[in-house]
Amino acid sequence: MTDDTDVDRARALPQIQAACPACGARPGELCTSHNGTRVRRHNTHRARPQPP
Repeated sequence: MTDDTDVDRARALPQIQAACPACGARPGELCTSHNGTRVRRHNTHRARPQPP
């Protein structure tokens, strides 16, 4: 079950504006698990760049 509040928090992170090299999420998309089946609802991969 996905908690919309958690998803909203993850979408508000500044690094969501960049593509993720770890899972291939495009800018604006949430990161996924390594096999792409589960969305990371609380955070992004550390490899996703922070904006300046």
